[in-house]
Amino acid sequence: MTDSKSSLLRGIESFEAAASSLFAPLRVTDPGPPVFRATVDHTAIGPVTVTRIYATAATVTRGGDSITSTDQELMHLTLHHRGRLIATQDDRTTVLKPGEMFACDNTRPYRLIGAAPSDMTVLCVPRTSLGRHADSIGRRTALPVSPQSGVGRLLSCTLSGLHETRPSQAPARMHLADAVTSLLLAAFTDTTPEVASVASSLADRIRAYVLANLDDDQLSAEGVARLHQISVRHLHKLFQGGDLTFAAWVRHERLLRIRRDLLTPAFADRSTAAIAARWGVLDTKHLGRALKREFGENVNDLRRRHRES
Repeated sequence: MTDSKSSLLRGIESFEAAASSLFAPLRVTDPGPPVFRATVDHTAIGPVTVTRIYATAATVTRGGDSITSTDQELMHLTLHHRGRLIATQDDRTTVLKPGEMFACDNTRPYRLIGAAPSDMTVLCVPRTSLGRHADSIGRRTALPVSPQSGVGRLLSCTLSGLHETRPSQAPARMHLADAVTSLLLAAFTDTTPEVASVASSLADRIRAYVLANLDDDQLSAEGVARLHQISVRHLHKLFQGGDLTFAAWVRHERLLRIRRDLLTPAFADRSTAAIAARWGVLDTKHLGRALKREFGENVNDLRRRHRES
């Protein structure tokens, strides 16, 4: 699905309604005067949405009484471009500098205070697309992520222009959504001092190479290390300290795409084996259990959800 919309909103009520529709039920208040104004540019790219918001001073609150079991469970990543912005979630409060990013989990209460006119880009990714790593990101809510590291800088540049992206073909949209989701995971698993080297240009090149070659069933740590002229030990060290080892990260990326294809109408007539082979997985004996462990749904669950949607 792709959907793009730009709206000029006057008055706090209209912005509250628009924000609640895009993200989840929210309450918005403004210090006033002057009259509240906001411009909202919204684009959906597959399961991922990106929203650019220019707004005068306001406070956005996602309260516990607003959260219901029917709300879509999303992870929000906000790139703060301009203004004074304060983020609070899980007893953590951060004053954001322009250029910094932070995450909010909409399954729990949070508050954003724009103490002055603000400009920000909000990326929304379904928690199901992040698998078990949603909880890892959720433990770092309302903490700033610097755009100075290799992965952080790449994600920041991508978000800055993503709301202007209008891919017309479904495969292109899904690949773009996959890439953004992968960058989000990389940015939040490469933030400790022990893994500073993971954010280097070498690690970025390795990630880019692997993502471009996930369909190769011969893809291996040995081959990747040899191609990049490093030892296997060095390769594993680049991923040390993060949530995933190199092998686990490759497996997650493949499972993420297999899950996506099982839910995609264009692949409804393809066998599970054919879909798995498309992403370099030739042995499907344990695929159902792997998907269940990673995303909470096995092959039959995903096929059934696709038929019912």
